[in-house]
Amino acid sequence: MHAKIRTWWGAMLLATGPLSESYAAPPHPVVQLVHQKRYAEAVRAITERLAADPTDAGALVGTIDLILAQDPPGRLPEARSAAERCLAAHPDNSTCAEALGNVLAAQAGSGGIVASLGNARSIRAAFERAVRLDPTNYRARLSLLRFHLKAPFFLGGSIVRARELAMEVQRTDPDITRLMLALCAFDEDKLLDAEQYILAANLEEYELADSAHRDLLYRLAGAHLEAGRHADSIRLFSELNRRIPASEHGNYGLALVARAQGRLADASAFLDKAAAIAPKPYVYKAMGEVYQARNNAERRSAGPVSR
Repeated sequence: MHAKIRTWWGAMLLATGPLSESYAAPPHPVVQLVHQKRYAEAVRAITERLAADPTDAGALVGTIDLILAQDPPGRLPEARSAAERCLAAHPDNSTCAEALGNVLAAQAGSGGIVASLGNARSIRAAFERAVRLDPTNYRARLSLLRFHLKAPFFLGGSIVRARELAMEVQRTDPDITRLMLALCAFDEDKLLDAEQYILAANLEEYELADSAHRDLLYRLAGAHLEAGRHADSIRLFSELNRRIPASEHGNYGLALVARAQGRLADASAFLDKAAAIAPKPYVYKAMGEVYQARNNAERRSAGPVSR
């Protein structure tokens, strides 16, 4: 780990608040419904809008987000068709270009975002077009940054370009800059730097950045847990709970720490909370494991059964 941020602008971003009022635009209502997992409402809104206008950009982008959120592999060609139709009808629409990039990345499949040179170029071009058309489209900017962090140099990846993408919005959206620099630092294994950046960022206005925000906090807390720094892990999992209460990840992480410490009753309580937020298979799997561990502990404490 690095004991301090080594760049002058990094220290400035940590030390100062927002430099100006955020330029973050609220997400399109249909996109917001999908992001909030209100899928039935999203389907109704999409159907109504496409009935009125088959090329409605918000409805087409919402359709793509819905397919990707529900993750049925067989519908990816449908998502790509919707993205291409959106961009053909609205060539200057940033969210249409972003949607195409998202579909292309999903279609890369098991090979990931850098499955081939052709795929990598197409994905990068779509996200670059989205950012060029609307520099304030922070979800597209984050996607482009992730491309540069994941892709090797020979496929177009560049940590230098990733940092540039972060700094381009320093004055308009300094908290997005902090998030992006945190992602860069994590990629370089500068975990303390990443933690300082993300904890200095106020991302309440950036609803569509929730997944990047959540995943980074979860991975940082997990790194503390893996190293046996339980107090630090609890601190970050609790921060994740506070910042993104609609996610089960904070309570799930706290359950992992409690289990590692032998606090099985607390682990069960945290898993109950996680399941109430999102009844995911991995949460129930952990619940079963903790239940079994508690039963084993109770049998051991009871001693041998007399005959």
